[in-house]
Amino acid sequence: MDLNFCLREMTHLRYFAPIVIQGKKLGATSTFYMAKSNKYNCPSLEKNFLELEKFISKYSVNLENISSLTKVKNNIITNEKSCMDIITQCKVDKKVTTTYQTDFVLNYHKFNYQQVYDMIMMPSKNIADFYECNTEKNVYFGTTKYDVDIESKLVLEKYKLNKDTKKVLFIWPKSRDLHNMPISIIKNFNDLGWQVLIKSRGKDPIDKKTIKKITEDGNRLFFDDSWFPHTTQELLEVCDLVVNSGSTMIEECVMHNVPLINFDIKPAKRHGRIHKHRVTHSYLYDYDYCLNLKSLDPSFNTSKLNAMIQVVKGAKKQSFEKAKEEWLHNHTNSSKNLLNVLL
Repeated sequence: MDLNFCLREMTHLRYFAPIVIQGKKLGATSTFYMAKSNKYNCPSLEKNFLELEKFISKYSVNLENISSLTKVKNNIITNEKSCMDIITQCKVDKKVTTTYQTDFVLNYHKFNYQQVYDMIMMPSKNIADFYECNTEKNVYFGTTKYDVDIESKLVLEKYKLNKDTKKVLFIWPKSRDLHNMPISIIKNFNDLGWQVLIKSRGKDPIDKKTIKKITEDGNRLFFDDSWFPHTTQELLEVCDLVVNSGSTMIEECVMHNVPLINFDIKPAKRHGRIHKHRVTHSYLYDYDYCLNLKSLDPSFNTSKLNAMIQVVKGAKKQSFEKAKEEWLHNHTNSSKNLLNVLL
């Protein structure tokens, strides 16, 4: 049987790739039906397309234009509402959507997922219940992007990082929140001998003056240098700690067992309206692997940072496992479970 994917954003490759790889083991041939998003992660951009070509060559994936999707007969796999306008015109046995971080919180009911799709891959039953996205179309196989083995040694070599240096992954905030984020903490980490790996996205640009300042003392700046395995997941495998600002990236911290210091600066009003859930995945912050702060007090110094680090690094592995069991999943066979049903 064939597997058919709607690929409009390279961001979705991290969810599709493990399904493709597992499908190949089972004798299934995969086809990507590519569409333009005209964003920084558009698959047709030269840099992105070169990476896509390497992947489809390695795993014998066919590449077609999205206009050919209506000819598909057996199944279509997409991510959230991507290509939904075309998918609704298709007559196939199974229409499947994976879910991206917590985008489904707004999109699940707004775009009538339960009417369009036959299978909706939700992270867990508890999350579906929490956000009231619990219809009979849901399947709880976990999240396919974690069906990947990342070797820390290879990541260190790929990005030319010193294995003996302590590293913190600093997640660059949205421009909207930058004025509330204590960027100065980067210098405190450097004073402790830590290297700061700053991770941003194409849609969160950083001006040249700021780049020069934050990359002093051997710090490094990353964007989406790799889509599969994704840069963020690669860096998590070699970092000892994360500094976050309320982004859904906490899910990846939990799945990769990396403690974090979080600055709770996300505003309630975004895009012109008040959100019911100011911070999604809020439940994942309630474990001892996370130190949740609003800001740094005026007396903050490097010694206090060191004390904060010791608190979260003292978190037991059981804390991560408990969070996975209660809210996410603690296995790495989501793709296999999906294909056992689909094929």
